[in-house]
Amino acid sequence: MRSCITAFMFLALSAPTNAALLSSDPSQVCNHLSSIGLATRGWKNQYDNEFGCSSPYKELGAGARLANNLAYYVEGGPTTVNRAKLVININNKSSAAFAHKELLKVAETLSFKITGVELPKEIATAISNGTKASKVAGPATIEVIRVDWPTGKGYEIKVLFK
Repeated sequence: MRSCITAFMFLALSAPTNAALLSSDPSQVCNHLSSIGLATRGWKNQYDNEFGCSSPYKELGAGARLANNLAYYVEGGPTTVNRAKLVININNKSSAAFAHKELLKVAETLSFKITGVELPKEIATAISNGTKASKVAGPATIEVIRVDWPTGKGYEIKVLFK
């Protein structure tokens, strides 16, 4: 019994104390969504000591002027990733429901790859409804943020994995 307690204490003390992604390898994380049309342009120095990779925006459906679109971003230091995010721009509110469904599908895929667990129901609901939420999932925290544009013509939703 004493050896079990000692082993547990060792594992608890040696485990990371803050949330993190399953992998911090830029080449791996940048390629998580390549197979579903969100390939990034590779890990690059953005400015100072900030590095990252991003996909081009992927159009979702058609818009009268501008279609809704989705992109994948990864951020970190020179050799490590510290967060990833999906960003959807709702430019055409009449097709927002379809865009939210697409964002949810991609977030479900990314959640399993980046945290090792399914997307929490609270996060899935927030994505579907376009509302704020935050939840720990595996080793990471997932957060949904909505920003309504001052023009009133659209909004963006970010799904952060950190």
